[in-house]
Amino acid sequence: MLGGIHMKKVFCDRSRVEQFQRCPRSRWLGYHEGPERLGVQGARKPLPLVVGGSVHVGLQHLLLGHGEQAAVDAALADLQSYAERLELDTTEQAGQAVQVADPLTTQLTESAFKELGLAADDPLVAGIQKDAAEGARGFDLYLQKEQGALVEAMVRAYARRRLRPLLEQYEVLEVEREGEWLLSEWDTQTETEGLPDGLPDPRQLWFMSRPDALLRDRQTNDLLLLSFKTAASWDIRKAKDAEHDMQGLSEGVEVERRLGEWWEAINGSDKHHPVLKDIPIATQNFLRSLSSPPRILGIRYEYLLKGERWKDSDLAGKFGFECRSQKSPLIRGYLNPGMAAGDEQWNVSWDYVKDDGSKSKLYYKNWRSSPVWERMSIREWIDKLDGAEEVTTAEVDSVGQDMRSLGWRCDAQATGYLTAHPLDECFIPPIMVYRNDDELRDWIEQVEAQEVAIAQAAEMIHAATDEGEKRHLLNVHFQNVRRACEYPTTCQYTKICWGGEDIRREPLASGLFVVRAVNHKQELSQQVKEN
Repeated sequence: MLGGIHMKKVFCDRSRVEQFQRCPRSRWLGYHEGPERLGVQGARKPLPLVVGGSVHVGLQHLLLGHGEQAAVDAALADLQSYAERLELDTTEQAGQAVQVADPLTTQLTESAFKELGLAADDPLVAGIQKDAAEGARGFDLYLQKEQGALVEAMVRAYARRRLRPLLEQYEVLEVEREGEWLLSEWDTQTETEGLPDGLPDPRQLWFMSRPDALLRDRQTNDLLLLSFKTAASWDIRKAKDAEHDMQGLSEGVEVERRLGEWWEAINGSDKHHPVLKDIPIATQNFLRSLSSPPRILGIRYEYLLKGERWKDSDLAGKFGFECRSQKSPLIRGYLNPGMAAGDEQWNVSWDYVKDDGSKSKLYYKNWRSSPVWERMSIREWIDKLDGAEEVTTAEVDSVGQDMRSLGWRCDAQATGYLTAHPLDECFIPPIMVYRNDDELRDWIEQVEAQEVAIAQAAEMIHAATDEGEKRHLLNVHFQNVRRACEYPTTCQYTKICWGGEDIRREPLASGLFVVRAVNHKQELSQQVKEN
């Protein structure tokens, strides 16, 4: 507050922009709802987001040069913080409701209710229900171990096969650096006693960003942003989607503006400029080499594949309901236990190439898909995969024929050869998307119009004292998009939008939702100031 004028900072980021474009009502619930006006989120967090976030933590530590084991430890520590709050998708949850117990248990259950007429609280029924509860707890523990293995394997795989080529081509200038830039300003009117026209009540709209990394090409000196993505599978739609992703546009704005200011300071006459102490040495050296402020050339997307979740009959038989497991060669292989101790063999792939170049498959009676972490450490398995070497005919045949590649062989493939290095199967070649000034201008103008309108509408709704008026304003400014409720995944807010009156008015009281965790330090600092 200065002379009766109160400057308020309003924040937005890429996630908020995209969420409004997906469904305005989910934007309200996710970022504006609740007594603290921070939004609400599910008490449990979707499994893909948890795994992706934990892998990002590990990759961040790799880029900072902390080493493979330190990166794994950090990633697993992040995953552990969500151990009791993992949420499977709707399809998998529905499958778990389908009992696949043994015939005797099924017969007993049917007899208890239909033939014997037992009540729900009868000890026999209670025993059956207890078995089901124990199965659910058992699967939860299995899921935690499985996802921990997956996170560790993905971080180790990147450290072995992708980190070194990245560092050979690029210098990492920044990792996960918080940034913000002013998107818009406007005034509202504050009524003040004795001043009927009121006072200006200025607002500033700041866009927050945090790129995974800023890279400098060692050969060309070009600057690129790095973005890590985890995906269950890959298809051409994901590649096309990256071409239109706003990430390169949004994150590049702050980096370009900040580096431009740093370049001016470094090349200025004031050698004691206060900003100089904030510039890392590597960035200072880079900026001194330039004759003009740098530009961001584009964004480099690196996709890591974690595999899809398939129905698993072994788990279903063990836990008593339909279960799914993660089908990734990073954590599962095909096991032949052998006839005697020490005869155990593994194949990472069901398909293989024979010595004559023909393709074949494992014999289904001898080999079974199995989680490797139950037999060895994930590090041992990744060591086996990482040790793969390409074999040529010259190495196995002395006949004077033309040399050709037979494939790849490693300790994790006892039968035949693989068509590629087993760890490389889990990565998509990097995708480069270059920035375009016209697209950047269009994006900035569109986002400014959208976010200013949202900020103004949110203030009106928060100021509404009548429940009917609030509901009307929500319907006008934050409509429900009904086609976004269940596809491509179930929205976490369907319980609020289509539930009863109580949960719509007080979602936190239901226990299903909590106040949104603030992810950007700027927003947290503003919250502390206002409180």
